[in-house]
Amino acid sequence: MANLKLCFGTSVLKEYSIHTEPIYIGRNPQSSIFIDNPAVSFNHAQVFFQDDKYYAKDLGSLNGTFVNGARIDQVMLQSGDTIEIGKHTIRFSTATAGAAAAEVHAASEAAKPVQKLEGTMVLDIKTRRDMQEKFAPVAAAQKPAVKKVGKLVVLKGKTSARDFVLASQTTMIGKSDECGVRLKGWFAPKMAAIINKHDETYYLNPTAKNVLVNGQPVTARHELKEGEVITVKSVDFQFHLVAW
Repeated sequence: MANLKLCFGTSVLKEYSIHTEPIYIGRNPQSSIFIDNPAVSFNHAQVFFQDDKYYAKDLGSLNGTFVNGARIDQVMLQSGDTIEIGKHTIRFSTATAGAAAAEVHAASEAAKPVQKLEGTMVLDIKTRRDMQEKFAPVAAAQKPAVKKVGKLVVLKGKTSARDFVLASQTTMIGKSDECGVRLKGWFAPKMAAIINKHDETYYLNPTAKNVLVNGQPVTARHELKEGEVITVKSVDFQFHLVAW
């Protein structure tokens, strides 16, 4: 039997025994592991059992899921691994789980109530850097050769950021809170397109009208190439592949 310990700083908030059923993690109150913090997406990540092994998987979250300091889409877990979600950590162990730890109060803003259905708060650059540097020695030993990842750079229009790294297997573009690429404005569609990642190849799948690539309408799946310009309503993005 394996277990997960939800922690904030040095405090263990709760312990969960896991078997073969998937464990969902997020700001959704129905999640198996509910984390009431605005840096966590509504449906953020998942731990699941397959072929006698446990895996951690990111569910297209805005701030990403990290294992031992390295951002992941999906990775096999080993006893002692640490999953970082927002400012919380989840320790994975295959040792026999003891009695469930009682919930404790963390002396931090994370313990304060927040509105559960608000949009996910984007972590500031310093927080992201501190999270990655915290586990840098372990990540350096485990991280494979550098690969390229997709990136959208905003050329014009109103969005929640000036560029977006497409590290997840699925990234949604639209006005909805659950979109990784957030559009702003009264007439922005809730969901305009979905970008799927397969290794280092990215595909744009339009879900609304008037999605263009290099000025031409796209009505079916389109493989993105370096430098192509995607237009959604009044927003222009340029696609790049960058080292990650």
